[in-house]
Amino acid sequence: TFQICGGSKQKVEETEAWINKLISNEQIANIVSDELIEHFDERQINALADLQKKNLVTIQLENKSPTPQIKISGISKDVCFVSGEVQKMIKIMKDTKLEEYKAELVFNQVEWRYLGSNDRFVAFDKLTNMQLEDAKIAKKPHLTVKIDMKNYQVDLKSLQANDGQGKTISIQRVPKNEGQQSIELPMEWEDMKDERVKLVPLQPSSQEYLEVKKKFQKTCHSFVIKQVK
Repeated sequence: TFQICGGSKQKVEETEAWINKLISNEQIANIVSDELIEHFDERQINALADLQKKNLVTIQLENKSPTPQIKISGISKDVCFVSGEVQKMIKIMKDTKLEEYKAELVFNQVEWRYLGSNDRFVAFDKLTNMQLEDAKIAKKPHLTVKIDMKNYQVDLKSLQANDGQGKTISIQRVPKNEGQQSIELPMEWEDMKDERVKLVPLQPSSQEYLEVKKKFQKTCHSFVIKQVK
């Protein structure tokens, strides 16, 4: 809050109008749209509140639009900064969901287990399961994992896990597709060479490409699609 003093009422009003114009010229708004915004939980909501508190912006979460969006209004430099932070939050969510999806794929193919205290093998969580399988494919000699909240180094050749204090636990790798009837794959398919995920460029005329293009252009009208994989 500040006061404007002048030689006349007109001068004060002119100064007030000039200040308001300066403030108005600095005000901008930006909209960040993404389907993942609909899945913001308490952590993301609190992060948005913190960003609004620390910056000269107003943040509006709008889930009723066809595509959920966040509207950020305020001083230009703060709007740009906060928009970038929101994009980072969305990217973290996307990366997390992708990791979960990959972990699920791996878990459907192979299960890594450790020998529990009751002499029964216990399955690792899906993320650790994927990390162990990735390490095996990459021919890494060791990988550090957590077992019962304690760090163990797994020897991927001997399948033994050591806590560095003399305790050793046996590890087991159990493929889930062994014994199943093999499926004849199309001749034109490429050998993935131990890769679990392979990017395949889509042709602009394909149905998959057209569906991606339609969704993309809902929120990014001015952008040009160079390639879809």
